[in-house]
Amino acid sequence: MNKIQTKKLRILRRAVEKEKKRLRIAEPKFTIQLDTKTNRLLLGYNISVDVGIDDKGERVIKRKQKKKYLANTNIDDLAYVIMNVQNYSDLVMSEINKTNKAIGGDKDTLGYWIERYDNPNRVGTLTISEASIRGDRQNMKMLKEWIKKNEPEFLNIWNWVDGGRDCLIRYMKYKQKYGGLRKVWGDGSVNSNYRRIRAFFNFVSMNLNGFPNRLLNNMPFVKSKIETETFSNTEITIVKQWMEEKENSNEWFWFVPMLHFLLETGCRVSEVCKVKIRDLDIDERRISVIGKGKKRWLYLKSESLWNRLKPYIFTMDGRIRTDKEFVFHYKHSVASYGKWFLREDLTKGFRADGVSHKFKRMIRETKINERLTTHCTRRYFITEMLKQTSGDIPLVAQLVGHNNWETVKLYTKDLIDDSKKVNVGLFD
Repeated sequence: MNKIQTKKLRILRRAVEKEKKRLRIAEPKFTIQLDTKTNRLLLGYNISVDVGIDDKGERVIKRKQKKKYLANTNIDDLAYVIMNVQNYSDLVMSEINKTNKAIGGDKDTLGYWIERYDNPNRVGTLTISEASIRGDRQNMKMLKEWIKKNEPEFLNIWNWVDGGRDCLIRYMKYKQKYGGLRKVWGDGSVNSNYRRIRAFFNFVSMNLNGFPNRLLNNMPFVKSKIETETFSNTEITIVKQWMEEKENSNEWFWFVPMLHFLLETGCRVSEVCKVKIRDLDIDERRISVIGKGKKRWLYLKSESLWNRLKPYIFTMDGRIRTDKEFVFHYKHSVASYGKWFLREDLTKGFRADGVSHKFKRMIRETKINERLTTHCTRRYFITEMLKQTSGDIPLVAQLVGHNNWETVKLYTKDLIDDSKKVNVGLFD
């Protein structure tokens, strides 16, 4: 290749890559190459090839480089090439799909990959939480059942390459019209389910040779609004009064300390259910938790909260309890024939959905805003801490385990109070 050809090819390739970015073409991967003798352009790309069976009786799939001449183009046809980048991408993808489908096998089925995905060690050395596994399992089960009933051709994983995006849109529209297990899906449900399905197909691409990466990325679903609604001052006063009344009752004695813990630390419900005595720093009165893969400290400086926690942490003579693992071990009372019976298991903690269910009962009993959820305790903590720290967003983000400060910034709109000057005061 001479210097002129090298320069022209470099300019052409840069222009093609720029156009691929503009069109958001991440897959398939291909390059523009040059036949130096004729100045004709070629597409260079890889396909999967079945090369036989190995010693273990398993099929061996390898990558093979392939080249295809571009019709009626040469190195000087830059504008024409740029205009046809999408066509080249479609052409390469079509051939990749044909070769992949020809290979065939159990790994072509959606069910096979859903089983592979149902694994806490699905990606590298990361361990996926039990709650995430459970959510993904339910999500993919619903998708598979709908596909089996309505569009069974998409039970073949390769059919998603050409028509998967449109199929997913039809699925989401169905859920918005007819609903899931309980009710029709809103923007929030669509968005959370979309993120899970997108992650699943990205997992497939990492583990299935030739399957395109980022297949379902950047789809046109309305993003759910981040809720910042929380307790009003009146509502939090009612809740505090209710907690004082119920802390020794047979029905609520176990829930009151957990609710207090949520309000004073801003932790997630899944985190309060898993706090362990061994993670407690007695001298500093703090406890470490891991939320969404990140470790942080929850501080227990409040005297009222610490006094409520003491029976869960210490024995009667002031020693740290070693008879159990969880701070809030499974312990509650059940009413039967007018009497209350204690149920207790020192070996396990509470489930997050059980705490959320009890929270809803508390909301109904106190007759405050029925839209409040356990997550509102976290929002309450964020809002109050922003007020007390004069809007120290990095500090509050660290306390609640938010990597993205923008999420915490949403709560600064609630920081206006009587001490803030909110008008110019032109005639004051």
